[in-house]
This record gives sequence, structure tokens and C-alpha cells, in this order.
Amino acid sequence: MKSQATKISLLVSGLFVAAGAYAQQSTTTDVGTINVEGQPGGTSTGLIQQEDTPKARSSVNRAYIDKQGATANPYQLINLLPGVNTYDRDGSGLFGGGLRVRGFNSDQLGFTIDGVPVNDSGDFAVFPQEYTDQENLCEIFVTQGSTDVEAPHVGASGGNIGIVTCAPEDKMRTRFSQTSGSHALSKTFVRYDTGKFLDDRAKFFISASHSEAEKFKGRGDAYRDHVDFKGRFDLGSGSYLTAGYLYNRAVTNNYRTLTKAQIDQRGKYFDFGTIAPRHVTPRPGVADDDRAATGYNVSNGILNASGAGINNGYYGFNLNPFKNYIATLKGHFQLAPNASVDVEPYLWYGYGTGGNQLQTQREANSPGTPAAQRGGGQVHGGVRDINGDGDTLDNVAAYESSITKTYRPGVTTKFNWQLDNHRLLFGYWYEKARHQQTAPYVRIDDNGNAEDIWLANPNQWLKNQDGTPANFRDWYTVNTAKSAFVQDNIALLQDKVNLQLGVRNSRIERNFRNSANQGTGGGADYEITRDYSKTLPNVGVTYRVTPEQSIFANAAKNFKAPANFVLSGLAQGGTFVNGVLTGFTLRDPAVVAETSNNFDVGYRFAGERLTVSGSVFYIRFKNRIASSFNPDTATSTDFNVGDSTSKGAEFESGYRLTPSLSLYGSLSYIKSEIKQDLQFSRTIALPTAGKEYPDTPNWLAGLGLQYQLGGWYAFGQAKYVGKRFSTLVNDDSLKPYTLVNLGTGYRFPSTPFFKSPTVRLNVYNAFSKDYLSLSSGSGSAFTNNSFPIVTPGGTKTAETPSFYVGSPRTFTVTLSSDF
Repeated sequence: MKSQATKISLLVSGLFVAAGAYAQQSTTTDVGTINVEGQPGGTSTGLIQQEDTPKARSSVNRAYIDKQGATANPYQLINLLPGVNTYDRDGSGLFGGGLRVRGFNSDQLGFTIDGVPVNDSGDFAVFPQEYTDQENLCEIFVTQGSTDVEAPHVGASGGNIGIVTCAPEDKMRTRFSQTSGSHALSKTFVRYDTGKFLDDRAKFFISASHSEAEKFKGRGDAYRDHVDFKGRFDLGSGSYLTAGYLYNRAVTNNYRTLTKAQIDQRGKYFDFGTIAPRHVTPRPGVADDDRAATGYNVSNGILNASGAGINNGYYGFNLNPFKNYIATLKGHFQLAPNASVDVEPYLWYGYGTGGNQLQTQREANSPGTPAAQRGGGQVHGGVRDINGDGDTLDNVAAYESSITKTYRPGVTTKFNWQLDNHRLLFGYWYEKARHQQTAPYVRIDDNGNAEDIWLANPNQWLKNQDGTPANFRDWYTVNTAKSAFVQDNIALLQDKVNLQLGVRNSRIERNFRNSANQGTGGGADYEITRDYSKTLPNVGVTYRVTPEQSIFANAAKNFKAPANFVLSGLAQGGTFVNGVLTGFTLRDPAVVAETSNNFDVGYRFAGERLTVSGSVFYIRFKNRIASSFNPDTATSTDFNVGDSTSKGAEFESGYRLTPSLSLYGSLSYIKSEIKQDLQFSRTIALPTAGKEYPDTPNWLAGLGLQYQLGGWYAFGQAKYVGKRFSTLVNDDSLKPYTLVNLGTGYRFPSTPFFKSPTVRLNVYNAFSKDYLSLSSGSGSAFTNNSFPIVTPGGTKTAETPSFYVGSPRTFTVTLSSDF
């Protein structure tokens, strides 16, 4: 029986075989031309460009972005591209989501906004809902597998993704748009462009937006305030300065992830509860425990509080507050007609919390043995009286969350020189990020209110006996990243051949300081430094067979440094003396950088009505970092667990069937293989050798059809995601699914007051397809096995993978106009 993947594959292939035969009769257009009003060849959808790089590269531009939902995040905007597999926690895009490219997770990909790296400097995580307003984006590109030589990354073993914001307009204008939609979605956006001034040498824009939406299941919502600024000043003779600023502030409630058993028992709309936990009445001299008064049961499919036992069931204590800004400055200096220098300093700041905030905190002399108690003592003397009953015997419910605060200045300097047939690029990137990670506690009341959900006021934090804040973690990391790079593009045989040779040396030094905290293994003050560096060569070649056709090949080495948290919990042994651990030793974390070697061979066709790009690839992955048993500590931590390979093929094409009707399609096949068994304990090795990576479907397919006539357009898009495994031993899997999105819009004639007034309708998951997405924030967080495994060394009990439930049909209506 043919699967849905096969049907879509045959449909896409048939369409493009027919299109290809017709296109052989066509003339060509200039490769690389971008005009969002009417692009060459099959690029009119904005989903494919006429690339000339020797790497596999795909992108979307303004012609596509402008027609999507107003709150769409970057993950959603690149979903149809080959090799890209994304999921949304919510159709609005405000709640974030996940992404993999060729099986690499987002924390293995380098992300930039206008050349500024935005991956977390500690663990390389990416939060797509925090970065941009869709209205200001002009391009998002993906290099599948090969990181660009000048890319400012030390955590990109799987390629890079670049977000490019639009330049200010040449003419003064004000743009206003208002969006409404499902689940009380609302967005207000306004942008002002100055147009050119100061003798036509300067221009800038500034925009602001407010977005909000309710969750599609359970209680909770998201709100987001965002500001963008971009300006340019021409210095003359080809030199110029640009400046940018991005500010984002958001608070979102989390969606509850579910196991398959929970979905079967409670239904897909099972979510966090609505009744706030309460404290027991404190009694002086009695060891009170809030867990005896607060718990959860199920009523009408919603998790509610009652009975006994603290759990993470209250929606108000599952929050993700975050704010960040990026300030950039770029100077382009034309030294000569054939030489220029670019200097690009930036500052990235982020502050936020996240996760499950409902925890219990033991006071200094409470019964039991919390993580803070080691060797008969407590970190900093234990926690003071929390509930005000005059004793320190209680176990009290509190609001605790992991704060991450980052100051991240950096600069990239690049020198470009055209020397005969050589186009030389060389430069240097330097960044020094200060990364503070704490997890303090504040009090909560019986109505579900925390003293401060941002945990920004140290005066409200719970204190230890010696006056220090009670923290579940207390880390400070100085991450010094550097990259020196050089690349030569050599034009040969009358420009029919372009040979690209490049190399970069990337390095990051992590200086990690652990201050004694209540986290497991965190009860000691210590400092440790680790240095990770790699020399990363790449070579690529493009051969133009005819003006329309070219072939390309590329080989590149990439690397990802271990996350900073592998340097935590290293203290071994020791004894507490007056609340301070002494006489301990530090174990060696012994985690090395993971590397990948990526090889691509591809073909491109750039015709008047057809644009095609396809490639086959092979990836050899070494020293993969994942959660594994560490024999030095007898615990499971991030560890190098071995090698793997991935191989496959990717194809995309755009075809303009008529002046009004355009078609886009993509098709991807990947086969991954883990090379070694995974050591789970001293005696148990899990049978992962020969298995496929979880969350890496063999087949992905995308299809888009767009009709545009005058001021009116309509489109339909379908994305097929094939079967994929949810565990490392491949004993559980997720069914294939296809999502269909629809959109239409009309641009009215301008009036003296309204310029290009437009209305557009977008429908996400138009047929309300049920689907699940794996909850796994990184490749090191996969579930091992969903069923018990019997090995010669013992039985490995089952684990339970959890999933996000796909959002049902979601629509938005947007009205916009220039003034």
C-alpha cells in the first residue's frame, strides 16, 4: 500500500518532470536577481531563489513572507523548504516551536539576525518567537549542513540559518496593520519610515507592535511587545554606516506535553489546571508540609488542584517571561574599487525565566534529606523561616525558576579584495558573553500569585541562614568566542567555474564559576575553565554547464562546543563545615566538541519559467553529545556517546505555469544511522547501534500553489511529515501527517489618504489535522526506550516520551495600509 509520502512524492515529481521538459525551450534570466514584485523564473512564490553558491542553500524572501500570518515566527516561515522539519506549539507562532534540518536540532544550527548570533551563549538554544516582526523581514536563508565560513558560531555542527531584516524605505511613509484571529489573537503593528533626508544620505525606520493570543487548550495566553529600528547613512564613495536595534518583551504560558497514554485516557485537550495550590496553616514548632494540602485531580479534562501532593499542574506556575534586545552597528568602508572593509560591532542582552515554577523548599531544620543536605550539613546553613511560623521545620510551596541573564558584546571584521580572478575574504570574529544563571525562590499566596514572576527583585528572594539567596543553581560563565577565517573564490574558464576554498579556526573558552547552591552536586564553590577549538576547512566548486544549468559540490567540516552546563555538578566528596563544603575534588567533565563532515553534490536550473535545485548529501557525525551514563559519577549526564551518519537527497523547484499561476515543491529523503550502543549504566548498554535518530523522518514533502492577478492573490500549501521514531532504540514512533495552510488577500486601489490598503486571510491547519510533535529540546534529551529492555547486564525499565499536541485550525485576518 502506497503511503501518503509516496503519493505526494509522485505528484511533485510528475509536475516537475513535465515542467522541466517545457523549460528546455525557454530563455534565461539573470541568476540571483531578486524582485519581490515579479521575480524571474519559478521564483515568483518567494520560496526559491536562483542561487549560485557551491553549497546546498534554500531561502524565502519578501514575496512569500508578506502573504503569511502576521504573527508567524521564523520557524513557520521556512517550513516548506527542503530538509526542514518544524513544529508549532500553537498556530499563532507566539508560543514558539521546534526545528530540525537534516536531523540536526536548532541548538546544532547557527542562527543570526543581520549577522548577529542569537543562539544562547551557554547551550545554543533558539527561541524563534523572540526575535523579529514578520512585517520587517526580507529574507530567511538556510544552508543545510555547511556553515558559512564567516558565520559567527561555535555551536553549529549542522549548518546555519540567517534572518535578514528589510532596509528603510527611500520615501517617507507610515504603515499600520491590525490583525485579529482565532483564540483571541490580536496584533497591532505600526512602522514609520523617514525616507531619505540630509541630502538623500540618511534614512531610517522604527516600528512597534503588540501581540497577544490565548492558548488553544487549557488556560493561559501569550503577550508580546516588540520594537525594531534600522537606519542607514551614506558616507560617499560607496561607504556607509547602518545601525539597528531590536527589543522584545514577552510572557507566555506553557502548553502541557502529554504521553500517548494520557491522550488516550484524558483526551488531547488535557492541560494544566486552573485552581491555585494553597498552603497548609502553619503551626509553630510543628513540621508542616504543604504537600499534605495541595495536589491535583482531573475534572472535565482539565487538571485541577485538590487533595494531596505538590505537582506541576497549575497553569499560572508554568510561565516563560523573557526580554531581550540586540543593538548593531555596521560600517562598510570602500577602500578602493576592488577592496573594502566591514566592521560590525553588536551587543546582545537577554533576561528571562522558564519552566515549571511550582516547587517546594525545605527550611533549615525540616525533616528529610533535600539535595542541599550533604555530609550532615546544609548549604549556607539552610533556608530561613518561609511561612512566618517562627520555626525552620517546614516544607513550603514556593515559586522557583531558572533565570538566565546574558550580556553579549561582539564584533566581526571582514576584508574583501578582488584580485584578478580571485575574490578574497578574510576576517575575525570576537565575542565575550557574560552568562549568569540562577534559580531563586519567592513566596506564593493561596490565590496563585507569586511575589514576582520575573524574579528580578533580590529583596524578595528566599534567604539562607547566612543571608545569601537560596538558589537551586548559581552559575556564572564567561564565554570568550573567537573565529579567524579566510576564503578565496576563484573564477576559472571564463567564469564557467567558481572554486571556493575556505578555512576558519573557531574557538570558545568557557570560564565557569559555580557558587554553592541546592542543585544536585552544586554544594561547592569552585571555578573551572575549558577551551574548545577546531580548524574547519571547506571546499566548494560550481560549474556552469550552460547559461541555465550548473552543478555544484561542497565539502565542509563543522563543530559544536559542549554546553556550559557540562561544567556544573563536578564536586566530589568533601564535608560541610559551617554551611561550606570543604575537602572536595573536581572530576574532569571529559566532554569534547562534536563535529560533522558534510558533503553535497547538486544540480541547478535557472530558466525563464522554471527554477530547480537538487542535491544528494552525506554527513559523518563524530563525538555526538547526548545524555549517557558517566562512569566517573555513576549518573547520566551529557557525554560523548559516539558517531553516526546521515545520507539522503533534497529537491526543490518553482515553476510559473502562467503569468498568474505559480507552483513550488520540495522533497527530502534522509536515512540516519547511530553507530554505537548507548551506555545507560555500568552494566546496561542500550541497543541503539544501527537505529535511526529520533524525530528525523525519512520523507518530507512540501507543495505550494499560488494564483495572483492584479491586486488579488490566493495560495494553498501542504507539508507532509513522514513517520519518525520518538526513542533512541526506535521502539516507539509517530504517524505521518499532512498539514494544509490556505491564504488569500486583496490590495485595494489607493486613495488620497490610504495607500495600497490590503486585506488578507490566513488559515493554519485548514482541515484541523490531528498530529503530535516530539517534546525534545535538543538531541541530548531524547527518550531512550518506551518499553522495558532485557540485556545481559540487567533490565532497563521503560521511559515515557511526551509530545506536543498539534494546534487545530487557526485563522487570522489582517488589515493594513500605508499613509
